[in-house]
Amino acid sequence: MSKNSSYNQIIKSTTIFGGSQIFIILIGIIRTKIVAILLGAAGIGIIGIYQSVIDMMRSVYSLGMDTAGVKEIAEADSKDDRITLYKTITRLNKWFKGAALLGLVSCAILSYPISIWVFEDKGYTLPIALLSICIFLAILSTGKSVILQGMRKIPEMAKSAMLGSLFGLVSSVPIYFIFGLDGIIPAFIISGLISFFVVEFYYRKQSIENIKASNREAFESGLNTLKLGLYIVVAGLISTISMFLMRGFITRNIDIEAAGLFQAAWAITNVYLGLILRSMGSDFFPHLSAIASDNNKVKGLVNEQSYIVLVIASPIIIGMLLFSDFALAVLYSSEFTAANSVLCWQIAGTFFKVLSWPIAFIMLAKNKGLLFFMTEAVYYIVYLLSGYLLYPHYGLEAAGIGYLIAYIVYLPLVFIIGYRISEFNWKKSVVFMTLTNIILICAAFYIAQYMEEYKLLPGVIVLLASLLYAYLNLRRVFSLEDLKKWFNRK
Repeated sequence: MSKNSSYNQIIKSTTIFGGSQIFIILIGIIRTKIVAILLGAAGIGIIGIYQSVIDMMRSVYSLGMDTAGVKEIAEADSKDDRITLYKTITRLNKWFKGAALLGLVSCAILSYPISIWVFEDKGYTLPIALLSICIFLAILSTGKSVILQGMRKIPEMAKSAMLGSLFGLVSSVPIYFIFGLDGIIPAFIISGLISFFVVEFYYRKQSIENIKASNREAFESGLNTLKLGLYIVVAGLISTISMFLMRGFITRNIDIEAAGLFQAAWAITNVYLGLILRSMGSDFFPHLSAIASDNNKVKGLVNEQSYIVLVIASPIIIGMLLFSDFALAVLYSSEFTAANSVLCWQIAGTFFKVLSWPIAFIMLAKNKGLLFFMTEAVYYIVYLLSGYLLYPHYGLEAAGIGYLIAYIVYLPLVFIIGYRISEFNWKKSVVFMTLTNIILICAAFYIAQYMEEYKLLPGVIVLLASLLYAYLNLRRVFSLEDLKKWFNRK
């Protein structure tokens, strides 16, 4: 396989956006530590609840346009027709402004019942009502980020996210220090304003012309995009419900501590390892959407993305398998090492997740929202059933085994659908890499689970073999000279 600019772009965008995400996670850890000192456990709890309200309403009222909008912008941008692109951007801006106003009004109206339901106290009604400002700003910021991503302005996205996070930390800490718990809402609003103005700054730097479009025109032309967005929202709702059911099942059948162990394992697999997919998806999805009508190009890009996914993710998965107990102790505490077995099964399942991820995007790029929803539903049905049926024999470990089984079912399902809608299939190089990495992951899993007392030496050997294999495959498509060009290019 020869080196080409497509691989270079995939690696570059992953590095840029991935680096920004790591920076944001570090800022979040610093913020949490400072807030814990200044406000204590009560402050952490209140902030967590307020953030959940913002995230939930932003997700609901964005109507999936944060994903569907990226697809539409990318398609318009690929036509080299600035007027079409600017019209699409104008329409999406109107959609997000309407969604932001709807979120603001809804939060204000629902502030009393939310206060009673969450806190069993009406005294939080005003603070929750003021959160409507944060929801308004968060949805507007999402809209601008969607436009930047659709235009594949990855450096601008990364800079706006990092600066927003950094300035938000710098501005909120003095407020918490001076006002204590009373400063939580002002800090939220100021952080929201900063994030909005930063992303707005990078949006305006694109010199996007404002094309006139009536509200009716914007609404009617956006219905097709909204249809895909609603499927995405419903798929996300199924995910939320499924996790609620699994946590509830564990709590009722074991105890609340077991639910905490499960949550720790889930967070590591889906938040920290999920960072790999978020970093790659920042540029991959708009690129795929722009070429969705050409099946040959789709096949080529998805194979290239799968190749890079295997190069980057496989050594990380093997390292996490071998040192999962250490990760739990560092990220949480030594008490959480009891979740090690669950985490190992889920990390093994993550390999099939990252492999299926590029193929699943074909459905979204080709506007097959119903198919996407159905595959997500199948995954969660298999996951829940596996966990419930295996619980009598494996206890808490069943949740991790179910995760692996669900992705083993999910991968061939999305592969078959990908073949049917785009004639997709893997290249021989990707198949060979997949089989080789499965062997290495199985070896690492066996060492982690059954050779715990003597795992250091064989574990290090397997990890080094994985890193060497990844390096050799990376060298086939990327070199040090390519890296130098990133910095020498003006």
